[in-house]
Parts: sequence; structure tokens; C-alpha cells
Amino acid sequence: MDELSGLSGGAAAVAASAEAAGLAGGRGTHAAHGHGNTGACLNCQTPLTPDARFCNQCGQDTANHPPSLMEFVHEFVSHYIAVEGTLWKSLWGLMAKPGFLTMEYLAGRKQRYVLPLRLLLTLGLLFFLALKLMPGSVHVAELDKDDDDVAQVAVVEAASGVASAATTSKAAEKLDKAARRVAERSGNVNIIDKRLAERLPEGMQAKVKRAEDHWRADPKGSVKAMGATMLGLAPYAVLCSLPFFAGLLKLLFWRQPYGAHFVFAMHLHAAWYGMLLLAVLLPWGGVAFAAWAWSNIYPVIALKRVHAASWWTTLLRAALLAALHWVIIGLGVLVLAMVGALASA
Repeated sequence: MDELSGLSGGAAAVAASAEAAGLAGGRGTHAAHGHGNTGACLNCQTPLTPDARFCNQCGQDTANHPPSLMEFVHEFVSHYIAVEGTLWKSLWGLMAKPGFLTMEYLAGRKQRYVLPLRLLLTLGLLFFLALKLMPGSVHVAELDKDDDDVAQVAVVEAASGVASAATTSKAAEKLDKAARRVAERSGNVNIIDKRLAERLPEGMQAKVKRAEDHWRADPKGSVKAMGATMLGLAPYAVLCSLPFFAGLLKLLFWRQPYGAHFVFAMHLHAAWYGMLLLAVLLPWGGVAFAAWAWSNIYPVIALKRVHAASWWTTLLRAALLAALHWVIIGLGVLVLAMVGALASA
């Protein structure tokens, strides 16, 4: 509920600004107040003190004038991308202190930091934007090439649930070899097993048939289209994997309620996004290795801090968690690959 109220609060604030702008056109005396209030909240009519900037009843701001461009940008950024004062403190606690933000949240100290869902969405948005827009990034460079090097490195990193931060070169090599094998076997492409395909509805069978024909006709183009589709779906796949990851945590650390595990899962994936973002923005070997090492050490320390178990117990459960998580990752990548293959038709 805290997450939903935090996100909906942003929409309410933007809508309130627009409503105030409309009212200002017909109330010249009120518009002259600028950020001063009109004596009562325009939303709920609660009386306000003269210097109040927000209503103490509903939380709406008291501004009664058409917002300037900078005010509108600030409104959007502060509510949707979360770069106000608490962000920097939250980022330090997230990246440098594994498990710290989860413990603070569970202890009830929520207002001091960016809420976990907003933090996850912010870092995820920045990571995927950087992945697509950074000059010379692997994703952009590979999509623009017409030669045999058609690896989609970003797809593997994103679709894998951001579980590793520095395997891009090896992933590129493996995907390139896979693309070459597809090209060599273009005469015998089966996206779905024939026996399984026969059980699908007729419309789906036709879709599979068109996709297979397209793969036979243009295997390299199909690989590129599949990679682009997988990359586009990867952020949603990561979000959909969070309930399953929290379920694994509940299975291994059963004393904590499921909601606490879900908060931990959001913070952990947000941290992984932050590590991947650094690896994309600073594409140097040392940074990539440090991000990879920290992405593997981070979960163990976070689990130890949040659950206060012994190191041996934490290491054993962390190993089981990693193994089960990779099963989920494998299934997720398989589903994304099938969707991407069908979308290439």
C-alpha cells in the first residue's frame, strides 16, 4: 500500500497542478498569490495557514497558478524518477550497504529513503535507457552491424534477471556462435516441438509456421528481430520474476513473512540494476570485473544482515537460492526466446 500510494501520489500532484492552472484563469486574485495559498485547499476545502505549501489533510500543494516549464519538469522528476534529496542517501545505502535499506524499511523508517518499488523502477529505467542510447554500447553497435557478428549481449544481461554484471563478452561470443548455427541449420528450424505444436490452436499453429518459414529465409535477420523483442520485454520479465524470487526466499527463510521477502527482492534487483548501469556507463574491464564480483558477494552479505543467521547457514541457503534462481532465469529466457522467435515472423 505504501508503494501504491507513493506512485499514485505523483499522478495526483500532477493532476492537481493542472486543475489549479485551469482555476487560475478564472480567478485573477487567486492567481496573483503564486505559491501563496487562497485560505482553503482547492481540493478538499480544508482551511490552510498563510505559509502552508501543502494541505495537511490531502497533501495537495497550494500553488494556484499555471506551472512554469521548470516547475512541471521538477514535478515529474521528483515524483516519477525520484532524484530529490533522499535518492542519494538511498543509493549509498543500497549499493554500499547490502540489506541496509530492507532493514530500515522493515523497521518502519520508510520516509527517509526512496521506496523500494520506485528505486527499482528508477534504476531499471536508467539501465535500459543507457543500454539503448549509450554511444558505442554493445547493443546499439551489434544491431547496426550487417556482418556475421549478430550477438545480442544486452538481451542475455537483461533477460537473465540482471543476475550478473560482467559477462557481456562471453555472452556475445556464445550468442554469435548460436546465430551461426542457426544460419547453418536454416533448412531445419523448429521453434516448437512438432508434437507440441500440433496441440496448439489453429491460429497459433499458423503463427509458428510463418515464424519458421521466416527463420529459414532470413536466419540472421530473425536472430536480430528476436533479440530486439527480447530486449523490449526484458524489463517486464524482471518485474514478473520478483514474486517467484520472493517465493524462493520464503522457502529458504520461512520465518520472515512473504511481504518482507518481496521488499528484499526489490532492493536486491535494484542493486543489480545499479551495478549493470555502472558497467554500461563505464565500459572498462576493471569496472566490469568489480561489478561482477560485487553482484555475487552482495546477496550473501544482504541475506546475512537481514536474517541474522550464521555465515555457514547463510552461505548454504544463498547457494540454494542461486541454483533455484538460475532455474527461473533459464525458464524466463526460454519463454522470451520463444516469444521473440514468434514475433520475428
